[in-house]
Amino acid sequence: MAYLTVAKDQLLFVICVAGCSSTSIHGAAGGGAFGSAGGAGASAAGSGGEAEHASGAGNAPSAGAADAGAAGEAASGGKHSLFNGVDFEGWDRYLGKPSAAEPALGIDNDPRAVYSVVLLDGEPALRISGEIWGSLISRRQFCNFRLHAEFKWGTAVWPPLNARDSVIMFLSVGPLGAVNAGGDALSDPIGSGSFMVAPEYQIAAGDVGSLYNLGPVAFTKTVLGVGQERSGAWNQVEISFQDDVASLFLNGQELSRTSGFVLDWPAEPPTALRCGKLQLQSESAEIFFRRLEVEELP
Repeated sequence: MAYLTVAKDQLLFVICVAGCSSTSIHGAAGGGAFGSAGGAGASAAGSGGEAEHASGAGNAPSAGAADAGAAGEAASGGKHSLFNGVDFEGWDRYLGKPSAAEPALGIDNDPRAVYSVVLLDGEPALRISGEIWGSLISRRQFCNFRLHAEFKWGTAVWPPLNARDSVIMFLSVGPLGAVNAGGDALSDPIGSGSFMVAPEYQIAAGDVGSLYNLGPVAFTKTVLGVGQERSGAWNQVEISFQDDVASLFLNGQELSRTSGFVLDWPAEPPTALRCGKLQLQSESAEIFFRRLEVEELP
């Protein structure tokens, strides 16, 4: 997809010139500081620590905090939308390195409009271009919850993958930019990567709904089915996590059931992982998300 962006009355309108129908509502809204990431339970939401995190810095998490889920503001009861259809309220826009020679861009520093809000198929949607690796990070952490979302691919792909690839991450903990790829490895130095440590619901060409680890997170997984993606259409995602059991669904079909989530941070004792933030990934492909809703479970 090719986009022409025009500023008018402080709003951004996107005209799609390649046979699609999306209009940008707000290309650089939202923001706010992202608190200290010292605890593994999650970074605290609020007004402190913006300078530290904008540079990708952060302390290694405390293993004990992951078990209690005490670091950071936990979400409070009920069922509610995570996307207001206008801007990035409730989310921080994090971006890693634009190139190997540059530092991570950090929080709410998005010069290429990797993140924007558009109208697509008659509804507001979050557009993630994928041009620079990073993620939209929820400002609140969630413990027992059921997440509903819909995704649809765009057409743009970028180096280095040059392929459709994204994920939804949950139970996200620790410093910003702690990891840059799947598997156990951490970025070196910490803060030079693109994502927080988390389990990830894979969204990739030919592999939607698989569960992988992004950083030193261990779990026991039972595969129940193979996901069937709807090509060129909206796909429904559900992630349910309750009492250490996660169930992943795609278009109503349960794909896996996983338990025993443990954070195994280097040089610290393994710790139960029970709470964390959500992340919507930017990783080399244009993708749209809409109808994001979370239901908090007892």
